[in-house]
Amino acid sequence: MQDKELWSWYKSGEISGLEGLYNAYYRPLTNYGFKFTEDKSFIEESIQDLFLKLWRNRDSIVTPQVVKQYLLLSFRRILLRKLEYSPSRLEEAFSGEHIPFYLELSYEHPLIRAERAAELKKKVDALMDTLTHRQREAIFLKYYEDLSYEEIAEILQINTGGTYKLVYRALERLREQFGDFSLLVLLYLLQRRY
Repeated sequence: MQDKELWSWYKSGEISGLEGLYNAYYRPLTNYGFKFTEDKSFIEESIQDLFLKLWRNRDSIVTPQVVKQYLLLSFRRILLRKLEYSPSRLEEAFSGEHIPFYLELSYEHPLIRAERAAELKKKVDALMDTLTHRQREAIFLKYYEDLSYEEIAEILQINTGGTYKLVYRALERLREQFGDFSLLVLLYLLQRRY
């Protein structure tokens, strides 16, 4: 079922529309949440809060052009607000470039199962550590979630030109560190394969 159809059902008060959105986006939202924190309870609570707010405010929420972008942005805001006021959060500033975003490849990916898995993962992790948290998040949204620059700009709350610069600088840094071949491998690994 298409996002717009589910959204329409949800807006008309059909709980099945909200359930459909939840089922379609639970995994992507959870995966995105783990890029900010390893605390599953924060992620679960934030997803629950998101869908509860959606249901309670369905009459006043306008239909977004891109449902996925809307849900990612709303989830991000809720999760970061929870993390910001968490007693266990670090003392660093919690805005813009200082919002932690962790991007790590798992051993489950088909390309990493081979004998060189540990070596490749170590290189990629080192490569990702050369990026800022914001650059990692932009790369994740662009190449893993397949969002447009405009959609990423709205989620990160920067202008579209800033998004282009952010992704370009991240790719430049990666290219400087490991060359074009490694960059192509990284981008291939970051793309979601179903």
